[in-house]
Amino acid sequence: MKKEIQSALTLIENANKIALLSHDRPDGDAIGSVVGLGLMLETIGKEVVILNNDGVPATLAFLPCSDKVQVAAPGTVYEVDLIMALDSAGKDRISDTVWNCLPADKPVVNVDHHASNSGFGDINIVNINAPATGEIIFEIAVQAGWPMTREVGENLYAAISTDTGSFRYPNTTANTYRAAAGMIDAGVDVGKINQQLYESFPLRRVECIRDLLQQMKISFGGKCASVRLPLEVKKRLQLGPGDTEGVVDIIRAIDTVIVAVFFEELEGGKIRVSSRSKDLSANVGEICATFGGGGHNLAAGTRMKGPIEEAEARFLEAVGKVL
Repeated sequence: MKKEIQSALTLIENANKIALLSHDRPDGDAIGSVVGLGLMLETIGKEVVILNNDGVPATLAFLPCSDKVQVAAPGTVYEVDLIMALDSAGKDRISDTVWNCLPADKPVVNVDHHASNSGFGDINIVNINAPATGEIIFEIAVQAGWPMTREVGENLYAAISTDTGSFRYPNTTANTYRAAAGMIDAGVDVGKINQQLYESFPLRRVECIRDLLQQMKISFGGKCASVRLPLEVKKRLQLGPGDTEGVVDIIRAIDTVIVAVFFEELEGGKIRVSSRSKDLSANVGEICATFGGGGHNLAAGTRMKGPIEEAEARFLEAVGKVL
């Protein structure tokens, strides 16, 4: 990726104001990557605007300078020289509300790690072997010679940690640990940040998990576990963005389970599907692709037409054919 990174660095050098974007319903990798990159760009004298359709989830608001992330407001236009889209497999993963806030004639740098990335940028820095976009941002910083501060390190550490399941997933590499070590050298307190990431949840999240586990479905001889979250339950528990992150990993931990699936009903009738696999023979990226989604071989998602019961039946039928 060195050639693509250098091309992006040239655009960055010639830009005065840069917009940083990440996908709707941002997770730790999305927020950590845009804020970490934004802080480094500011240290080299760039003006930065960070936009997202949904803003920062409450569970990630502890990250330093996360308040720099603005919710895109319809009708607002930001005059920027360069647009960088992070952790987004396709342009459509970022709402039109965000894109409409930006000029259409400016170059786009696409930085991502999803195998399903559509290559929508003028420059595409896409490394499907990287477990997190945050690791790619770290590599860009090293190639550029940008300083690594504690604030930057905390954001990038959160990005990498959350997308590797706290360094547990098989796509975690030696380079991943080296990047994390660089962040620790910059002053990141891993004990503190891990506690904030994994041991500091609102009660409503635990109540949600309790409800989901009570109606968990085990299918295909114990090889698949699935749960579904109707809109009515979300409203009753007053769930916020980020409250359901990681739920699918809980049911994947069952010893016999190969594929775990989480179905979430959204406003407007769409069903958000999040899937995880323990075995490459059950490629959830391919399964999700048949429904218009995508992601990685072992972690992927899509959105389907409701009702939630019908979406669940259709998706599980596809899982069953693979298992």
